[in-house]
Amino acid sequence: MAPIVAAGTPASQPRVVGHNGRVTSLTDAERLARRYPPKRTPRWLWIPLAAALGAVLLLWTGWAGWHAAHPDVAAQVVGFTVVSDTQIDVQVTVQRDHQHLDRAVDCEVSAQAISYDTVGQLPFTWASGGAELQTDWVSVRTFKRAVSAKVDYCRIAG
Repeated sequence: MAPIVAAGTPASQPRVVGHNGRVTSLTDAERLARRYPPKRTPRWLWIPLAAALGAVLLLWTGWAGWHAAHPDVAAQVVGFTVVSDTQIDVQVTVQRDHQHLDRAVDCEVSAQAISYDTVGQLPFTWASGGAELQTDWVSVRTFKRAVSAKVDYCRIAG
């Protein structure tokens, strides 16, 4: 089978299509060395560097997951009662970590209207007490009728 000759090449120097050929002269080798210099960092150095970075990322992911799964304090709305167009009573349960039972907790509850607008907020503090789980009612004053309530945040005071 005869090789396929590229168009535009002299017949005396047939060139096979799809083949780059060999570097035949020293000037070609020098030209290629200048165009494609050797890599500055050896390949064997990247493997332990990537392994170390992967180990650090894995440790950080584990720490972040553990920290998020075991917060110092957690709170949720257990229920609420719309008293009037300007007031909603919210039942909030706060759970503290056993290490923080002697510390006060700062929380904030917000009330939302049917249009999802925040129509009232109430920051309040739970006194330090001996119970890990505490439930109580708070009254939030609103400027428009509220239809739901949520805990914005709860954190250890101080």
